Amino acid sequence: MKPDRMLSRFLTLSQHYITEMDAYTWDEFNRKPSKDSWSLGEMYSHVINTGFLQMQSLHACLHGPENREAKKTTVGKIVYLIGGIPPIRAKVPKSAEGTASVPADKQELIDNMAKLRRQMEEALPLVLGASPDRKVEHPYFGYINAKEWYHHIVMHVAHHLRQKRRVDAFLKR
Repeated sequence: MKPDRMLSRFLTLSQHYITEMDAYTWDEFNRKPSKDSWSLGEMYSHVINTGFLQMQSLHACLHGPENREAKKTTVGKIVYLIGGIPPIRAKVPKSAEGTASVPADKQELIDNMAKLRRQMEEALPLVLGASPDRKVEHPYFGYINAKEWYHHIVMHVAHHLRQKRRVDAFLKR
């Protein structure tokens, strides 16, 4: 997928997340399906905060040394080949622990999603001009470049829609 289409997809997905917030009471937004799962609020925080972390990795690719020899893992190759994260429940890597914080309110999430949306828009021209040989390691995918980090942000946001549907089923929506 081309970066401009990635941005379009991200903007559509992120607007969907924002619009969907209106459908929940604050109590519903914070209700957990089980003690070991996230509430919608925690999931939203994770999606947004992980997006900020992924954006940091993208920017590191823009300024780091070229490392053409660094490769993706088998998992990374599969994810980018199919263009999405498979419908699995993955454990959050250590680098992203703490991203699922309980939000103060819905406005905090709306503001942070708006900030991530701006960062994605601002990153597009940078991604278009980025060297494919400047890479930063992803904990599951191996070494990926700026364009792949950009795509990963979109794939990650889309991936969590499945989790949202599970929580919706728990809330009987």
